[in-house]
Amino acid sequence: MDRPATDSPAPIAVGRNPFRAPQFFRWWLGCMAAGTGIGIQTVAVPLFVRDRVDDDVRAAAIAGVLVAQTLPGALLVLFAGALADRTQPRQILWRAYTLSALASCGYVALILFDVPPLWPVFVLAAIVGGVGGFTNPARQAILPQIVQRSQIQNAVILGTMGFMATVQFLGPTIAGFVVELAGLAQAFAVEVLLLATGAVLFAGVYTPTPSASGRSILHDLADGLRYVRGEPALIGLLLLGPVVGVFFIGPFSVTLPILIPDVFHETDRWVGIFWGCFGAGVFIGSVTLTFWPIPRRGFAVCWSTFQGGVVLMLYAFSTSLPLTCGLLVLWGLGASLFMNYVATLLQEHTETSMLGRVMSMYSLSFFASQPLGYAQAGFVSEAIGPQWMLFSSGVAAAAIGLGCLLFLGPVRRLA
Repeated sequence: MDRPATDSPAPIAVGRNPFRAPQFFRWWLGCMAAGTGIGIQTVAVPLFVRDRVDDDVRAAAIAGVLVAQTLPGALLVLFAGALADRTQPRQILWRAYTLSALASCGYVALILFDVPPLWPVFVLAAIVGGVGGFTNPARQAILPQIVQRSQIQNAVILGTMGFMATVQFLGPTIAGFVVELAGLAQAFAVEVLLLATGAVLFAGVYTPTPSASGRSILHDLADGLRYVRGEPALIGLLLLGPVVGVFFIGPFSVTLPILIPDVFHETDRWVGIFWGCFGAGVFIGSVTLTFWPIPRRGFAVCWSTFQGGVVLMLYAFSTSLPLTCGLLVLWGLGASLFMNYVATLLQEHTETSMLGRVMSMYSLSFFASQPLGYAQAGFVSEAIGPQWMLFSSGVAAAAIGLGCLLFLGPVRRLA
């Protein structure tokens, strides 16, 4: 005779805390280490280029190297997403971050041996960028495999704090002070150590081996594209990705090393401090969302795009250090909504077997937009000046955000 249903054991309540998942803490530490290393590079590479070219071509040179650093990743990211669905993501992550660490040793060598040509920087940047195309889908696809569904939102938020906030807060802040106190070579050396640490940590995060599809990677990619085509909310979220690279990251990254000496008349540590203020906003916003989540997450994503554009317009002509720091913190608070909720909504509304491919499409929309953002920022800055370029980018982003609030129903209605 079967036992009554009331006699069956109650399911274990896992709650919303992802640190209860055995492997999450190691994954989170890996994000912290790798993100801090990449954040150091975010500041160090533009400074390295700026100091080796004439003043009248600084924006173009910085933009060119940043394009070289992001374009290879954009070209490879769809292939990387399909690969993440066919193998254990940890295998991709430890190999990729090890290669990034080795490539970054090249920057140390260029400085120590005082190599005058600029072309090796483009080669190193392309290697690091190509590797980055593999790390992002693998790092994101691994998360739903090591936590419970009820823990996904907080896991994504804490992952953002562990990776994005270190990319934009801890790493740049460290870079700014290390460059000023010890020099660029020492900053790149710290980056190498952190990337190698991330590789070791990710190597120990085990997930089930995916079942072979029996088809080629191209067929798997086609399946992923067909899957997304039937999901209007996923399409809307993916289409918002390019706004960040074209109108936010590109203009900010290209102009910051120029505005600090030319407009604020300050030393290079303020490059790191300004990045740190933005990252602090991301960190504060992410922590707040773990305790007080917003119920209308799709609306929050659209609003953050509009808010980011308005703040960028105000930042463009600010000449006060305290005011600019405050604006950048506010900008980071809005960015935390976008970063956390786009990734969460994509993972919650995607089948597990498609996660690598869908997240690679998001990475593609994000990475492919950055070379465009860097290029337009360099070109427009040379034509009308960096401040007017920032202002025009803010206007465009705010207009897109307003359009999303009014017309992008499939995303706006997501809870």
